[in-house]
Amino acid sequence: MELFEEIYGSYFQAIRKILSDAGTRPLTRKEMEADILSAASMESALAILPKLLEGAWSPLLKKEEDGRFSCTLWPKQEEKAEDFLKPPMTRLQKSWLKALLLDSRFRLFFPEEALEELEKAFEDVPALYDPADFHYFDRYEDGDPYENPVYQNIFRTILEAITKRRPLFVAYESRKGNALTREVLPCRFQYSPKDDKFRLLCVSLSHCRPKQFHVMNAARILACHISKNPVPRDFDWDIRPFQRQAEKPVQIRIRNERNALERCMLRFANYEKQTVYEAESDTWLCSIYYDPADETELLIDLLSFGPVIRILGPESFLLEVRRRVKRQHELFYSRVE
Repeated sequence: MELFEEIYGSYFQAIRKILSDAGTRPLTRKEMEADILSAASMESALAILPKLLEGAWSPLLKKEEDGRFSCTLWPKQEEKAEDFLKPPMTRLQKSWLKALLLDSRFRLFFPEEALEELEKAFEDVPALYDPADFHYFDRYEDGDPYENPVYQNIFRTILEAITKRRPLFVAYESRKGNALTREVLPCRFQYSPKDDKFRLLCVSLSHCRPKQFHVMNAARILACHISKNPVPRDFDWDIRPFQRQAEKPVQIRIRNERNALERCMLRFANYEKQTVYEAESDTWLCSIYYDPADETELLIDLLSFGPVIRILGPESFLLEVRRRVKRQHELFYSRVE
């Protein structure tokens, strides 16, 4: 399988950009140079422009009376310009998408009709990998029932309400086993890699007014349907004002090695963060703001990074880190005095 094709190189990107812009309005030579610089380099401009304006590629452009240039290959009005200039997918991209289709979580975000179309489009493409090849040693095995049709229908109904920003009536099983019914404003889904579960972050309504922030496990939602009631006026779909937050953020120092910064940003993408680079120590100081309910999961995730990060505080969080590390050491080695 070839990983690289020249049609995805900088030359083709630069020419695609010029043709796209020249199709909507004629371009000057200076504007074409700017397009090339946005996709390639000045050296590329010196090589590309002569071929486009006077050389072998000149049939792609037409010189107007005012000296500007327009695209001669622009599609008819009924065709979409973005489809006309869109590069074809590589075999590697198709293979990766085929692998995603094997992931039951990925399939939740598409209706069955779309999944059938995708499967038909990639039926002759080998999957890049099989999700069954991966073993997650740090994940609980009682994840959500992603292949359950009832769960799938509920998930997609919630997803539709989130996308359309509509209220939702939810029948929910509490931790005590009681069935509760609420009208909520669904803000977003949250996924826990550790628990392998989706959670719905929402705000309950009382007399058509926002009342309280809730986190609901998607698997505990028994039924739901979109409400016809209007969304409260001036409701802010940013749920941060409704969420609880620890008094102080967790502060960590990230070392500039082993791709630690990128790994941290990806791992803690669902947390609000502030990150500052300190040139003197060549490290990043990161403050992570979190809900106290997520403290244990955050602590475990931080410890998984090992020596590339250092947890600085707050003191209450550090005490919990020391307690957990001590317990782990005693479990495998000997008692720590």
